[in-house]
Amino acid sequence: MTMQIQSIVLYSHSGETRELNFKHGDVNIITGRSLTGKSSIIEIIHYCLGYSSFGINEGAVRERVAWFAVTFAFGDGTEVMIAKPVPEGHAKSQSQAYIEIGSSLKVPPFTKLSPNTNDDGVQAELSRRLGIAPNLHVPQLGQTREALEAGVQHTDFYLFQPQNVIANKDILFYRQVEEFMPQTIKDTLPYFLGVVSSERIAIEHDLKLARRRLKIAQRDLDEAKFVASDQLTRGRTLIEEAKQAGILPATTDAKAFEDVVRLLNDVMKWKPSAPPLEADKVTDWRRNVDQRRDRLRAISRQLEAAQVFDKDSQGYATEVGEQLMRLRSIELFHSDDVGRRCPLCANELTAEVPAVAAITETLQHLRADLDQVEAEKPRLREYIESMKTERDATRQSLADAEFTLQAAIAEDEAAQVLRDANARAARVAGRISLYLETLRLSHRDERLQRAIEQETNEVNRLAMLLKVDSNELLTSALNSIGGQMTKWADELQLEHKGQYRVDANNLTVVIDIHGRPVPMEKISGGHNWLGCHLIALLSLHYHFIVANCPVPGFLVLDQPSQVYFPSVQQYKQLSGSTQETANADADLEAVRRMFNLLWSVCAQMKGDLQVVVLEHANLPENRFQQSLVEQAPWTGAGSHALVPEHWAARPVDAD
Repeated sequence: MTMQIQSIVLYSHSGETRELNFKHGDVNIITGRSLTGKSSIIEIIHYCLGYSSFGINEGAVRERVAWFAVTFAFGDGTEVMIAKPVPEGHAKSQSQAYIEIGSSLKVPPFTKLSPNTNDDGVQAELSRRLGIAPNLHVPQLGQTREALEAGVQHTDFYLFQPQNVIANKDILFYRQVEEFMPQTIKDTLPYFLGVVSSERIAIEHDLKLARRRLKIAQRDLDEAKFVASDQLTRGRTLIEEAKQAGILPATTDAKAFEDVVRLLNDVMKWKPSAPPLEADKVTDWRRNVDQRRDRLRAISRQLEAAQVFDKDSQGYATEVGEQLMRLRSIELFHSDDVGRRCPLCANELTAEVPAVAAITETLQHLRADLDQVEAEKPRLREYIESMKTERDATRQSLADAEFTLQAAIAEDEAAQVLRDANARAARVAGRISLYLETLRLSHRDERLQRAIEQETNEVNRLAMLLKVDSNELLTSALNSIGGQMTKWADELQLEHKGQYRVDANNLTVVIDIHGRPVPMEKISGGHNWLGCHLIALLSLHYHFIVANCPVPGFLVLDQPSQVYFPSVQQYKQLSGSTQETANADADLEAVRRMFNLLWSVCAQMKGDLQVVVLEHANLPENRFQQSLVEQAPWTGAGSHALVPEHWAARPVDAD
């Protein structure tokens, strides 16, 4: 669907508007002096196409304008107005936008302008209305750049020819000198030429995926074959490890691959030969031995104390008995007169002797103690005997416990040896399990081979759907464009006679002269370079329209006639008046041929191509005057400029 410029509207900071209206399907000319804002029109349109970067330099346009708006008209009668504010301060980009869609749109008041979308939304909407179908250019395998989907943002190469591009011998397209842009143009041009339809893109995408799957399946098969070549050696090694771990008998041997697999599968049936000893058994027996040993020590201490007591009491009784026997033998005392008769002379005493009484009392106490000791001797000896019995029993119990502990320790050591053997055997079994799993994977050969056959058939099927190579289609399209270029080169009366064509690899124009290709950079003359640009861009648009390609139907040319003037300085001094143009020492016939070509091409396109020319020259011919967007040239005075002279700059606090 065609897309052309309906109008450009500028808003001042106070809300005033400046509107430029354009005719559809025809040549629109704006002429006037330098520094009146003509070249800014390209940047304004580009900005409102959904590009965040703002290319207008400091000056009246940036300082006095608050918002820019461009209304685009589509072939179905729909109009889409895109408005964007000037970036704040000295910023170089801004992505917020206002969008309004309808028919016969009116210029909205300044107060209504408020962002309701962003640049991504603008580009998505314009791409959809242009009919840009989902597409994805996937680089060839091995290339590092990312896949690229063409959108309206990739059509600007064919829409604008700024002053520094339109007659440049080294570049052909707008933004071609920017980083990565040449490759972007090469990747997206086939789609916009209609060489790559949406159906073809889908088939090519499926074909690339099928080829990748085929490559992966082939790689898996190669890996499986590599693994299989080493399996017999690895299998024999694992059998030796199983023999050393005691899983297989030492006499086991296997030479054939089938025997290796059979034996290793038998190993997978291995189970631990005995459960390990309970972990707490030895600990419990150690605790039991310690308890019995403590009990034996306690009994021994009690027995020793009783024996010491028995020995001491026996010595005491013996000593007391000897003393009593001595006193009795000498009959020193008589019980009936003790204390009243002198023990030496036997005379009767008138008073009792105190010392004798005390001795007598002591002897009585000794006799009583001796009697008590004699009475307790049987009990003490009975207690000692019982303690000896308990001691002997505890000794036997301790000996039994120590024997059981030693047996448990020996059993635990044997169990540990068994656990170590089981662990070693388990490790070997694990390695064998991994080997057998890998072995099963390596036996996928038949399945992988079938997958390769399926993917090969799919690749062949998709390739058959793309019978005609896309490069051949691109070459055919470029040849058709080249034929149109050659025809229009004759109308412009370009210096070099030959076949003109677009070189899509080097992004330039090539002239085939007597079988020798001559690139644009190798020819001389600004008018020849300009002619190459004009016929290339016009022919591309001709193809876009005839092939119904999703590219906007307008082309903006900035100061194309400057090459026909003696110098750039003289050209820029023109005020846009017809008299100055007529009096200039310029090749006005060449200028007329150029405009006649533009009018002719627009007429051939029957309203589907719009050309906007930004000029200093002003021809007096009626057709030229009828193509003027505004009859009065832009002199910069009053309202005769892009930005009216009386518009004030933005407030200081706007920064």
